[in-house]
Amino acid sequence: SHLNWFTNCMGQHSEMKIHMLIDLNKPINLNEFDGIYIGGGNTFKLLYKMKKSGFDKKLIDFFNSGGIIYGGSAGAILFGKDINIGLICKDRDSNKIGLKNTQGINLVHSYDIQCHFENYQVEEHREYSKKTNRNIIAIPEESAAIIFNDKVKAIGIKPLMLIKKDKIFHIQIGEEFSLK
Repeated sequence: SHLNWFTNCMGQHSEMKIHMLIDLNKPINLNEFDGIYIGGGNTFKLLYKMKKSGFDKKLIDFFNSGGIIYGGSAGAILFGKDINIGLICKDRDSNKIGLKNTQGINLVHSYDIQCHFENYQVEEHREYSKKTNRNIIAIPEESAAIIFNDKVKAIGIKPLMLIKKDKIFHIQIGEEFSLK
């Protein structure tokens, strides 16, 4: 269903060849692709499969060499420092597989990424930030965060929130902030 949905969405913009990778253990050269889309699902299961197969390292190398990756929902949360943030989102995830090491792929300089964010969740997330000593990039349904050159740019309809244990910043659409 992800393949059909993604093909229909992307096919509206241009003609392209889309390849769906199901078995992460198969040898693949990600540099053969213009971009990679990682969809949702159970964040804990997704991260486990990526780490077990070594696909996480391939993604990091692809990203660091200038590759474009789009993550939706769980596919975005796993790019943060830790995926336990998914336990407190609007569409709460669960650690059904009992994953012990919940460190994410960490492409955003030790921030956690929260998807499906709603403004009423600010205090819960600030408490999480205090407890974990990590900052959070909170992304509402109607928006996205573009990460490039150690910066984050807000795109979409609603502002992003940067939640720190002692401060909250609204990142308006079109604005950027530094990850460092």
